Amino acid sequence: MTPKRFDLVTLDLDGTLLPDDTAFAVVLRANGRAEDVAESDRRFFAGDQSLEDAFWEQWAWVQELALADMHRALRKAAWLPGIGAGVRRLRAAGMDVRLLTDQPSVLTDFLGRWGLTDAVCSPCTVRDGRAVDVEGRFDKWANLRAVLGREGVEPERVCHVGNGANDVPVWQHVGAGVAAFAEPDVAAEATVDAGRPADLGAVVDAVLAL
Repeated sequence: MTPKRFDLVTLDLDGTLLPDDTAFAVVLRANGRAEDVAESDRRFFAGDQSLEDAFWEQWAWVQELALADMHRALRKAAWLPGIGAGVRRLRAAGMDVRLLTDQPSVLTDFLGRWGLTDAVCSPCTVRDGRAVDVEGRFDKWANLRAVLGREGVEPERVCHVGNGANDVPVWQHVGAGVAAFAEPDVAAEATVDAGRPADLGAVVDAVLAL
């Protein structure tokens, strides 16, 4: 049997498992904040505010929502098809699979329904059905490196799937990177560009072919 190339595959959330969207935007649009989040995103993409500033601005609005309202919105989101099946395929090939995102755990917990019960993310506290606070963790590579160190996993045994500029530092330190739904300048930094895959199965094919 050919030895598996990777011990761990990490999956980005915003723009990847949620193509062309973010978890914050999904829950805020569904709960009366469509114009606010559109303006916040516009300023971020125009370079008028940082990723961290956009996070904190939108987090303040998310805190106004009940967890049930967030999950109701996420159930209706346009997720990349085949997440559960893709995760099972990777695990059947002997690889662990985790989310790697700066999104708060109050939102990443939703993906447990597809077997993504472990997330390297921004941990937050929930009390009485609402998000109370969050520890913003924006450096994906630093966050992942800490986990790898604790668990004794070598970076070269990791493959990361993502789409954004904040995924590039991860790709530069791990064994391989797969770009999905990425702009050309970002995709050029990955080991392989999966383009705009129809489902997670196509991404898994790219990982297994490395």
